[in-house]
Amino acid sequence: MFKETYRKEAQQRLRSAVDKYENVCKCLQDAAASLYQKRVKRGVETIKLCESYINTLANSPKEFSKVIAELKFQLKEITGKDWELIDANTNKNFVAGSTAGAGLVAGAGVAFLGPTAAMAFATTFGTASTGVAISSLSGAAATNAALAFLGGGALTTIGGTGMAGGSALLAMAGPVGWAIGGAALASSGLFLEHENKKIGKEANSRAFEIEGLIPKVNASKQEVELIEKETIRLADLISSEIQYFQKNAPKDYPGFSQPFKERLGVLINSIHALSQSLKKTVNLKL
Repeated sequence: MFKETYRKEAQQRLRSAVDKYENVCKCLQDAAASLYQKRVKRGVETIKLCESYINTLANSPKEFSKVIAELKFQLKEITGKDWELIDANTNKNFVAGSTAGAGLVAGAGVAFLGPTAAMAFATTFGTASTGVAISSLSGAAATNAALAFLGGGALTTIGGTGMAGGSALLAMAGPVGWAIGGAALASSGLFLEHENKKIGKEANSRAFEIEGLIPKVNASKQEVELIEKETIRLADLISSEIQYFQKNAPKDYPGFSQPFKERLGVLINSIHALSQSLKKTVNLKL
């Protein structure tokens, strides 16, 4: 009787741990999707705002054009698409995915979102099998590396399911494949009603392992949210400064006073900082 009670309590602990783990992982996935949306949306807005201003500023400094080009390049790195294509699709689903914000994945069909959803998670967390951050890759190489990351292996099928597995996880189990799934646990034998002591011990061991992952997932989510806040802060700062220059500064850069030139230098540094922010990733230590 004691062993049976021990088994049932251990099984219930495992069920509870799995439920909590899947919930925090879903929150982390939503945070990654939201970050990706913000990066693309605010990046596009910033580029258009800067280009609109620079077109009205005669003899603008080369450094200004250089940081705008840098921001375009970083957008290409995280989307795998050239600026012309990004610009053409600004008001389409490529940027928004879904008007539900963090509901990027749930709000649209996986068939349509495929590579975009893969990039959202892999550019936030991933490192390609070569050891290179996926956010530093571009185009097909980035998408392939993202899918391989989701599949848990190299671009080939060695050491994991690779690109094919990444596509399958994206379609079936959700990005990054974190969901443990009650069916998988049920088939593992941990919820059988015999060998009470053995099963109770194994269930407790699995529960302990999963419980230990929960705070790590939550910590990763907080890191993702901090990067999103930084993205928004920088984009808002740049927008505010552009509006200031449009209203107050001369239309010819040589006519700028020293304070205006120094303030423009701060603006240029802020645009560079936004570009660098797009490259940041979160190291999942799970």
